[in-house]
Amino acid sequence: MPKLPLHAGLLLVAALACGGGDRAADADAPPAAGVVDSALPIPELLARFRASTPDTLTALSGGADSPDALGRALLAAVRRRDTAAVRALAVSRAEFAWLYYPHTRFTAPPYELGPDLVWLQLVAASDKGAGRLLERYGGRTLRFERVVCPDTAALEGPNRVTTGCTVRFAVADSAARDLRLFATTLARDGRVKVLSFANDL
Repeated sequence: MPKLPLHAGLLLVAALACGGGDRAADADAPPAAGVVDSALPIPELLARFRASTPDTLTALSGGADSPDALGRALLAAVRRRDTAAVRALAVSRAEFAWLYYPHTRFTAPPYELGPDLVWLQLVAASDKGAGRLLERYGGRTLRFERVVCPDTAALEGPNRVTTGCTVRFAVADSAARDLRLFATTLARDGRVKVLSFANDL
């Protein structure tokens, strides 16, 4: 199974998804409200986390300019088994630190949780989903049709977080299918990236 050091994950999927019982939500169940991973305040934890990243960011880098473009690029990368291209479509550790985490519910009670713990939990689930995606479809002929996302999204400061998008695509000459190849996307200032590769595979 291909193993990616994909840093995509970056969202507690069940905390934003509606409903329950799907594999992505089960894999990413959030910790109990009120659990804090350190005696230090969140601003200090965030400052330490940011100090471990090489960049100070003000905008998403790479990704795509629409969900359709993101889905098309993802299938192209999977078809080539190009892990670097898959990685470039996902939110990086620095983007998580500077652009995503500061606007989440995890910075304040009752969900207060430091960035290190959120990051570790989410990377684990996202890496597993990316591995499934490459294992099942890597190297195969894939024909992209469209991405369908729900009208609702979570607005967190300048971020728009969407859960539940499906990708309509076909394998070789087979009939098209609709699958959740990623759990969540982050849109900001005209760019869209994958937050979590947890999926239905």
